[in-house]
Amino acid sequence: MASLEVTALFALCLLSVFYFARWKSSQARYPFPPGPKKLPIVENLFDIPSKGQIWLDYSEMSRRYGSDIIHLSALGNSIVVLNTAKAVSDLLEKRSLIYSSRPYSTMIGELMGWKNTLFFLPYGEAWKSQRKIFHQAIPPGDMARFHSKLLKGTRNLLRVIARTDDVLNDFQSWVSVFILDVVYGIQEEDAGDFLLLGSEAIESLGVAGTPGAFYVEQIPLLKYVPDWFPGADFKRKANKWNDIRKRITEGTFEATKEQELATATPSIVSVALQRIDASDDVLQREGDIKSASMAAYAGASDTTVVALANLIAALLLNPDVQAIAHRELDKVLGLGKLPDFSDEPSLPYITAIIMESFRHQPLAPLAFPHLVTQDDVYEGYHIPKGSYIIGNTWSIFHNEDEFPDPGRFNPSRFIDRFGKIDPNIRDPTFVFGFGRRICPGKHLALASLFIATASILACYKIEPELDEHGELAEPKVQRDPAPSLINKPLPFKCRFVPRSKEIDAFL
Repeated sequence: MASLEVTALFALCLLSVFYFARWKSSQARYPFPPGPKKLPIVENLFDIPSKGQIWLDYSEMSRRYGSDIIHLSALGNSIVVLNTAKAVSDLLEKRSLIYSSRPYSTMIGELMGWKNTLFFLPYGEAWKSQRKIFHQAIPPGDMARFHSKLLKGTRNLLRVIARTDDVLNDFQSWVSVFILDVVYGIQEEDAGDFLLLGSEAIESLGVAGTPGAFYVEQIPLLKYVPDWFPGADFKRKANKWNDIRKRITEGTFEATKEQELATATPSIVSVALQRIDASDDVLQREGDIKSASMAAYAGASDTTVVALANLIAALLLNPDVQAIAHRELDKVLGLGKLPDFSDEPSLPYITAIIMESFRHQPLAPLAFPHLVTQDDVYEGYHIPKGSYIIGNTWSIFHNEDEFPDPGRFNPSRFIDRFGKIDPNIRDPTFVFGFGRRICPGKHLALASLFIATASILACYKIEPELDEHGELAEPKVQRDPAPSLINKPLPFKCRFVPRSKEIDAFL
């Protein structure tokens, strides 16, 4: 480890001299946005949050410096954090032409092999091509084609969750089986190995994407360190994770190709393969299809599971919210009937629960960074070309002026005086991304969450475990303290108690 640290320190010194000179030359007409004082050479190296819930640190910086946007820089990386909806809208949406690229990740993109995947691609023709593949197979306005699959999977989920004590794993299985079907046309009976590999691939992205997890992101020269070198554990991990990525990417794609395209289950991959014609570069097209489909699988699997886990955790801690939802469901459906998608317009409080869950515990409290591709000026501040632009969704949705008592889980804040969703309250599905980088699977995720939430609440009361005296224990939900791109709860215990004998018999 000592050898690696000496190498890293030497590289750091060289880089710091170069970047300090560049930083000094940039101080021309406009100042940087407010932020911590920059020290010689290292600049803000020791100010950049890297532990715990770092979105709270950036929110505090915004308050401390009295600015919607803050700036930090270190080792040549310029970071601009946007802490209000106005700043996010002004830059990532209204100026999306220059704010839609992605920073290059040495660990994830290069060493782990994800650089050509839709989520990590810079803005350009390759990104547009892969996004087109997704939209051709799953048009945002045509979710009805997936309703029967979602209903079938949800019915199975309802039977499982009351019989196990690992509800997060149940959610993971339900979502993964559905996404494998949608993306690849792979059915549940053939999904075994792919479920395990997919889970490992997604977990590796979560670890590697944790800010400050690997020195190689700050010092790319470390990528040349041999695997056997003392302290090069990051290289050995990257090799293992790259192998997992290859196996899941190639395995799922080949499984779809082996199906007869004329009779294959419609999926992102099968639809895209059918669109290849004689004038196309087949290898290039297949490469784009592999990358786009794996991005869809990895992105949808993790975020949907965490969204549902956050929602169930909130309901466990707020039985009064459950009671209101039960009354709405019973009024619309009657006790013992399961909802379908035609009931959604009549169930605004269910929609409000989902919206409040996104607001209260955003999936990605710090949105994955955008990259600005040219120098820009905003509110009199200089934003350098190549800066990482991060939207702080936590700060946006915990703004007390817009959301009073933001720490309270209160779905009614989204309901107007007519009992409908209030169009004047900011839509927290903002958490699916900004501008041209908005998640292409947003509508599918929302459909999944609606039918799961409505069905679970129609059937069950979500209660704490019983203590040794047979009484309801105090419900406990803790947030995962590890720095991560995704905001998720630690595994927690709860019981799904059938709301009636009829439901119990059905299940």
